[in-house]
Amino acid sequence: MAKKRGIGNLTSDLERQINSDYNDLIQIIVSDLPGVSPKDTGFFASSWKASTQRPQATDDRKDFAPWSAYKTGSRRADVRPRYKVPTFNYKKQPTVYIGNTISYANSALASKDSKIIEYVQGAMGSLVNETFREKKAGRIFALTGQQEVSPVGYTRVGENLL
Repeated sequence: MAKKRGIGNLTSDLERQINSDYNDLIQIIVSDLPGVSPKDTGFFASSWKASTQRPQATDDRKDFAPWSAYKTGSRRADVRPRYKVPTFNYKKQPTVYIGNTISYANSALASKDSKIIEYVQGAMGSLVNETFREKKAGRIFALTGQQEVSPVGYTRVGENLL
């Protein structure tokens, strides 16, 4: 039996869609940031975190394997996310901070290899607009006789669409 849908579910359906889009956007951003981060050892690129609290820049590479074994400048980059992206509720957690937890984050952001500023000022804004734009509903055609006029103006004869 089909689940009944109606105008009474509009609010919950809309909230569910906004929450889904909100979480998709956060996941995409956190997944994109390692690609635009400098990757000397990969520790900075691996340390992006999404949270309802501002991520604290306190982690030191020497305290975390495998990055502690790499020498700066060795160009041995091991990029693997250190933090799982949690699920957020836009009503309960309207502000989500995405930041880096390494102690030298400021100097890494200023690095000549960093493309983070360009990403935040360019691609991230486009992602927000694309994620939250209105999605067009599909179309349903029904025949009551032998003819049906399509939205683009031509007539199909004898087709049963439903």
